[in-house]
Amino acid sequence: MVCHPDARGPFAAADVIQECVNRAPAFSSIEIPPGRYLLTHQVVVTTPLTIRTAGSGGTSLSCAGDPDQCAVLVAAPDLLTTWGLVVVWSTNNVTLEHVVIDGNRAARTASVAAEFCLTRGNVFGYNASVVDCVNCGLDDFVSSNALCGTGMVWSGAQATIQRSSFRANGSAAAGLWSDGLTLIYAPRSVIRANEFIDNSDVALIMGYGVQTRVEENLVRQRAQSAFAGLMLDNFNSNDLSFRGDYRGAVIANNTIDCGPQLCAFGIQVGSHPWYPTNNIIGGELRDNQVLGAKIGINVDGAGAWKAPTAIFANSVSPAPSGSYFSECAQPIPADWMNVSPTSIVDRRDDAQQAGSHLSEWCELWSDLSN
Repeated sequence: MVCHPDARGPFAAADVIQECVNRAPAFSSIEIPPGRYLLTHQVVVTTPLTIRTAGSGGTSLSCAGDPDQCAVLVAAPDLLTTWGLVVVWSTNNVTLEHVVIDGNRAARTASVAAEFCLTRGNVFGYNASVVDCVNCGLDDFVSSNALCGTGMVWSGAQATIQRSSFRANGSAAAGLWSDGLTLIYAPRSVIRANEFIDNSDVALIMGYGVQTRVEENLVRQRAQSAFAGLMLDNFNSNDLSFRGDYRGAVIANNTIDCGPQLCAFGIQVGSHPWYPTNNIIGGELRDNQVLGAKIGINVDGAGAWKAPTAIFANSVSPAPSGSYFSECAQPIPADWMNVSPTSIVDRRDDAQQAGSHLSEWCELWSDLSN
């Protein structure tokens, strides 16, 4: 089905797309011609579908490289909704490919939604959400300029997220923080060959990833700072049935490039210093490259005696020698790697000495001094 969002004028695009979604048979495809389409309300998908730019199926089109050749769904300046422009809800086998979602933050900073981001919760600033979706995926999907919260929040097993781009989401300067991709629950999934450029909170964050592979992704910070490039979290929950379990997960061959110390932590393993929940368990982090972070790999709140977190064979460039977090009451040194005394880590044959301090909230906001 070819869907023409501009068929009834520039302000009816969301209505037309929703009608196309509602009419499409399960397991069919909806194709949207290249162009920019203003969405004045949310589009909801509850049927197994593929949604893509017209004519892009099976091609090498890159929406990250040439968005003008793609269908771009843009948030209207006065859009006020929770969970984003596009919501995939309680279904399976939905794929978004060769499509761009633009949160249009520059036109929304004085909006009611921006006020709500600051006062009522960042769910008003999301770009898109995939919730309770099994065997769903993204391929050459772009999420950019989210107002706050996240470029995409995801909850669903057996996800395949590849060759996609999450960029310029949120504004650290305005206090409108946004992750690039927020994987609340994604067991048995593949997160591969994606890029995360200049997001403002945590570029790629996970809350549960049993048997998940996170490989060959690029995080790069140049235009604004982030709290972390990649993070294994539990989202403030001690229930290992759906948070904080990474047994069988492999996080390998990723590059986190923070430029001139534009990340507090290149890779953060564990929930501290955000909240004092129990340790996450399991996970193997190896062969990753971390550049320019204040602390390259920070491990605090990770590992258990029966399920340690394995961290080894990573390449980390340290912060300048002698530097420390200047806004903390007690001097905390910057380091290539820190393993808190409460974490249980299997470092295999790595012999390089790491720091050993508990993390503090002040590190997230502090500059470095020598």
